[in-house]
Amino acid sequence: MNAVATDGRTPGTAPDVAPADLELSDRLRNALGRLHRRARRHTPQALTVGQVSTLAAVEAIGPVRLVDLADHEGVRAPTQSRVVATLEDMSLLARTADPADRRACLLTITDEGRAWLDRLRADRTAFYATRIAALPPEQRAALAAALPALEALAAP
Repeated sequence: MNAVATDGRTPGTAPDVAPADLELSDRLRNALGRLHRRARRHTPQALTVGQVSTLAAVEAIGPVRLVDLADHEGVRAPTQSRVVATLEDMSLLARTADPADRRACLLTITDEGRAWLDRLRADRTAFYATRIAALPPEQRAALAAALPALEALAAP
């Protein structure tokens, strides 16, 4: 029996999408996935993908309650709590009292956490720069031309 999405579609189908767009989507998904895996292997890190995502989210959204962070990350609060505890143990995140509700706490990124993310981003940027520099000029130009479309796809 096939599962049905809440809108009545079978998962993995796109309504009213041209076959050429489906093929382009598949190629883009594959290329981005391979590139991301290469970048992760090239820049080894002591944190899991979920831990990096949590750290970056706290940096981006500022002081945040655990339940709101879990919602932002798309995980349950107990799962997020375990991730946060590990990052706290590593001194990358800290808890502070919520001035609006003394029973609650806010999560903030530490200076060490921010420095860790800065190093990871610099390493990843260097990895991508090396890969891009190896492309022929016409492919570098095509990549630069495609960036606005890619940025639009990545926008919330």
